[in-house]
Amino acid sequence: MRRGPDTGSGAEAAPAPPKGSTPPDRADTGDVLAASVARVRRAAGLTLSAVATRAGVSPAYVSQMESGAANPTVRTLGQIADALGATPAELLGGTTPVAPAAAPGFPPRFAPAPLLAQADGHRGIFDLTAPGATRLGARLLHADLGDHDHPTAHPGEEFAHVLAGSCRVSVGGAVRLLRRGDSCHFAATDEHHFTDPSDDLLMLVVLTEE
Repeated sequence: MRRGPDTGSGAEAAPAPPKGSTPPDRADTGDVLAASVARVRRAAGLTLSAVATRAGVSPAYVSQMESGAANPTVRTLGQIADALGATPAELLGGTTPVAPAAAPGFPPRFAPAPLLAQADGHRGIFDLTAPGATRLGARLLHADLGDHDHPTAHPGEEFAHVLAGSCRVSVGGAVRLLRRGDSCHFAATDEHHFTDPSDDLLMLVVLTEE
């Protein structure tokens, strides 16, 4: 009797999965994704409609993702992840998005005028933010620009609002005259400085660190 080819193990080959069925690994991934979307959405306090609006899909589609009935494209998965404040890898891996580290704590500061602390020995510059603040700085300038008249660049953003008087601001080579009520907001990484303050200048300058 002719023998069939030797498989080397003596065990019968596993039957092929039925046509149209989902491989086990893909099914597991779909279950993890569905559970992740639901868990992260609830943890963020978001409704189906809120996630759908952010992601540009319908609430029904988000519901289908949470039930495992949807098969999102890479692009749609990215949109859903962005809407949830997560990454596709976090959703597919079943991990919880890590919240950004909180800024170091510091005591609050209440500073009613004229009990503001003079800054850097300048008679007309007052610090408004609390000592120990690391991500936000605010100053009130009164006819004295101090070190703000030196060209500089630093991380973060800067905002200035003229409450009275006038001065000039130079940002990245562009120069503008700011009068009462005018303001400017710019990336502090661009070289900038203020010049030509009027005697009655009163300006609020706010700086944020990255």
